Amino acid sequence: MVEPSHYVDGIRVDAIGARDPERARVFAERVNLPKHGDYETILSDPEIDLVYLALPPITHAEWAIRALQAGKHVLCEKPLSVNGTTASAIADAATETGRRAFVGFHYRLHGFTQRLLEVIASGVLGDIERVDVDFSIPHFVVKPGNIRLDGDLGGGAVMDVGCYAVDLIRAAWGEPAVESATAVLSGDDPRIDLQTDAVLRLPSGARACVRSSFLGDDQGAMSLRVSGSAAELLATSVIVPQWGATLRVTAGENVLLEDKAAEGENSYARQLEHLVAVLADGSPSLLDARRGVGTMRVVDDVYRAAGLQPR
Repeated sequence: MVEPSHYVDGIRVDAIGARDPERARVFAERVNLPKHGDYETILSDPEIDLVYLALPPITHAEWAIRALQAGKHVLCEKPLSVNGTTASAIADAATETGRRAFVGFHYRLHGFTQRLLEVIASGVLGDIERVDVDFSIPHFVVKPGNIRLDGDLGGGAVMDVGCYAVDLIRAAWGEPAVESATAVLSGDDPRIDLQTDAVLRLPSGARACVRSSFLGDDQGAMSLRVSGSAAELLATSVIVPQWGATLRVTAGENVLLEDKAAEGENSYARQLEHLVAVLADGSPSLLDARRGVGTMRVVDDVYRAAGLQPR
């Protein structure tokens, strides 16, 4: 958030809050922020308009609601919260306070993602027959001690990367139904899914197979493959388009379309530009918390289908 803000008009990162004010001071000095303190320091500052919650998901509802009640707009790091119930509480608090709450699915604002969704909606693929999403983090990234492996903090692969897949599926095809799921659980914390494979049904009846994993190979994966009656689509680096995302549509041996993310475009900067715009004119947002509630309800259903409790 700090670095992209330097290149976006209308927004400035002024302060950092942490449970330990000393940690906040160190961070503020490192990135040259003028203010720092504990959480209450941030919420009581009348010059701060929006709070970004870069916290574990289990804490989002409490601090989002407190920030909204303090008169701040809120951007929650994804996922919006740990489950559909607490996510709904955030959206309700935004309505009650007249403030705005958003979820940080930054990839949605990137030009590559917008192009991807346009191609899917264009009909070039024909009738959708199958969707495959593989969002796998390389196996060496999420190491012991990482908060993503802590059940008390709302960890797990579906929470971390599967929520992106659900959000993308909902954006492209509407509300899916969870048909089945299987999970590989952590030996250290059986609440944590190291990998979950879920089958979702799109409104059309087509199957969407989604892998969310911390056990990926050395390269990992951020891929979307869509098989249609007329053509097939493959997109890479979907979660972070600026990392060299590509889009290819083929019909047999014929290449119908090839595209890639524009060099220099940054999804985090696009997200900040978007927030400046919608907060200025009050227009709806792709990132609105109310929409994000639906994503968390599907995540809940995936965990139930895998024999786990929602977070």
